[in-house]
Amino acid sequence: MSDPTLAAPLFDPAAFRLSDKTAELAARARTLAASRFAPRAAEFDREAKFPTENYRDLHEAGLLAVCVPEAHGGLGADFQSYCIAAAEIGRYCGATALTWNMHVCSTLWSGALADDLEMNAAQRAAHEQRRALHYQRIVRDGAIYAQPFSEGGAAAAGAAAFSTRAQKIDGGWRISGKKIFASLAGSADYYGVLCTEQSDKPSRRDTLYLAVPAQAEGVRVV
Repeated sequence: MSDPTLAAPLFDPAAFRLSDKTAELAARARTLAASRFAPRAAEFDREAKFPTENYRDLHEAGLLAVCVPEAHGGLGADFQSYCIAAAEIGRYCGATALTWNMHVCSTLWSGALADDLEMNAAQRAAHEQRRALHYQRIVRDGAIYAQPFSEGGAAAAGAAAFSTRAQKIDGGWRISGKKIFASLAGSADYYGVLCTEQSDKPSRRDTLYLAVPAQAEGVRVV
């Protein structure tokens, strides 16, 4: 017998004084997860499969772009709305909620969090151009992003520069190094890699966040 409490909102809109937009987003996530994700969840867990079908549904519902600004074709959700939607999805498929959160982090790193970084006018203009492309990949193509940050040691805590290095070359960057953990590894279309720009004295202040195509030459998941 199904649990009747799962049909009700996890966060009652009236009790939690949710805005209409937040309540609508929560309902969209809950309806999708209950109808599509729940029937598949046991199989994904049993067979240790990545929920590829669920990601197609997330894209179709606009939820891959949940935190992409509306001006770029996304839903423009704030942090509260995004977290509530994640909780609703997690009720029906934990694997989807967890990995979806890692994907959404890419739009937060390049979006609201990057807005707080100190940049000069030229850097800000270049950033706006790059993140517009990033958003387009998600909204239009349904691109999935992973976040391979972890290296262990002091770099993981922000106390030292990342050992993964990036060297500027014609047409882009050459990255060398390795990460020890990344949700969505092997299933993502792009990897958001934290690395340090190559220099004589590498510093935390030279940290870069680069989107690396999963099919780029030299990229391996082991």
